[in-house]
Amino acid sequence: MNLPMPPQPVIEARQLRLRPFVAADAPEVQRLAGDRRVAETTLAIPHPYPDGAAEAWIATHPVGWLAGREITYAIERRRDAALVGAIALLNVSAAHAHAEVGYWIGHDYWGQGLATEATRALLDFAENELGLTRIAGRCLARNPASARVMQKAGLRPEGCMVRHLEIGGVYEDVLLFGRVSPSRLAP
Repeated sequence: MNLPMPPQPVIEARQLRLRPFVAADAPEVQRLAGDRRVAETTLAIPHPYPDGAAEAWIATHPVGWLAGREITYAIERRRDAALVGAIALLNVSAAHAHAEVGYWIGHDYWGQGLATEATRALLDFAENELGLTRIAGRCLARNPASARVMQKAGLRPEGCMVRHLEIGGVYEDVLLFGRVSPSRLAP
């Protein structure tokens, strides 16, 4: 018998709230993610950001949650409920107790520690509530800010995939990071 999944919980952090996206977020997602400076630092955001893409992307989130394979959150500033970005656990595997973290922050909110706070909050949720004991992360080698976020959130450098992705006609190196819970390391 399949038990229904509970609603996706909200995660509270010091200055942030991680909450499920709603359809009304689409215009702000398109504005923030559509900024060339945001898109060029990620592995997957297209530029220009197509009309309708935010709506379509948001519509996939409940399916991912219910299937237990992807958990996507809006990153919202608590003091004014401003949407500042997105964070997700991707490729979730309960059988192997692992997932990959991915995130982006709108350019206006860079340099404020929001990505690090959101990542820490999501990783704590992943370990304490979902029982995940290994989290991986990736970023373009030319994005040292994202590499710093992952390291400040407790992920360690694990390697580099040389010329791994073709972006704009150039093959890009991708840095790999990982965090393994002490319980996974125990014999």
